[in-house]
Amino acid sequence: QACVSKTTPRSFSVMAVRHIVMFGVKEDATQEQIQAVTDGLLALPGKIPQIKSHEVGVDLKLPSGQNHPAGKNRVIVWTADFASEADYEVYGGHPDHVACITNFIKPIMAPGSRAAIQYRRSSKL
Repeated sequence: QACVSKTTPRSFSVMAVRHIVMFGVKEDATQEQIQAVTDGLLALPGKIPQIKSHEVGVDLKLPSGQNHPAGKNRVIVWTADFASEADYEVYGGHPDHVACITNFIKPIMAPGSRAAIQYRRSSKL
């Protein structure tokens, strides 16, 4: 079900935005490489002030998630909140964000496994 906001369209551009991205990793990815991804993501709020809150998670590899009828779980998830769409766009192109993707994520990301969404939150940050 879609996230529904009861604000006027004029206020959408200043509403808080949540970004969620998750991806799988290649079979030969090491725990050190996965840790480097999480460390790189957790360093971003200190470099990109537009990030208002954040969370990173690594899949627990529970049997029900690894053998799900719709497909295996992703391995890493990153959630970040922004005060506005404009702040999210700054983050999206920020050199430190791009470097994290290039240096840590892309080398171990399983091809075709990325899924992401950005949506308006029901309250401002």
